[in-house]
Amino acid sequence: MKRTKSIQAQLDTSAGTKILVFAQILVLIAFLLGLRFIVRTTGGSLFLAASLAPALATIALILSAGLLIYKYKRRHSLFLKEEFAPGEIVFQKGDSSDCAYFILSGEAEVIREENGKETVIATLLPGEYFGEMALLSDHPRNATVRAKTKLATEMVGKENFLAMMRAVRSTRADVEETVKQRLGHSVGGGATPR
Repeated sequence: MKRTKSIQAQLDTSAGTKILVFAQILVLIAFLLGLRFIVRTTGGSLFLAASLAPALATIALILSAGLLIYKYKRRHSLFLKEEFAPGEIVFQKGDSSDCAYFILSGEAEVIREENGKETVIATLLPGEYFGEMALLSDHPRNATVRAKTKLATEMVGKENFLAMMRAVRSTRADVEETVKQRLGHSVGGGATPR
């Protein structure tokens, strides 16, 4: 499970962008192989254009499709269960915001790093949630969240979270109150996570 979480974390950060760039480079190479065959027709260029170029394009398609499907599912998910081991990072400051987390069991720490020193600015308990501020503001995460103990969460994707906010008045009021409290806390020393 630890390996799966590290792969997910990589797909959620700049590695996802690198995968898409790599896929585009593969397609460009395939195009250039085909162009070389057109410009200079030889047995070798025919072999490269007919065998290697389609293979590169297929690999690029699989990489791109897999990454885009993963990101789509994550953004539109409705309560997917995720578990984190003690010390495991849920998300880092600066990550893109595509979901919010509701704590089922365990504890999570909200961490800010200033001058190379980590400071725990809040500890979140079962029944609390985090990650909503970035969804509402459409900004990157403003803090790092790490599992303090074994942490079980339910994750809701951005689209469903925002739909829930629009549809359920009590949810909207609760989230607005939590955001006000966290923003008030940020004036005094740092907000809890987006």
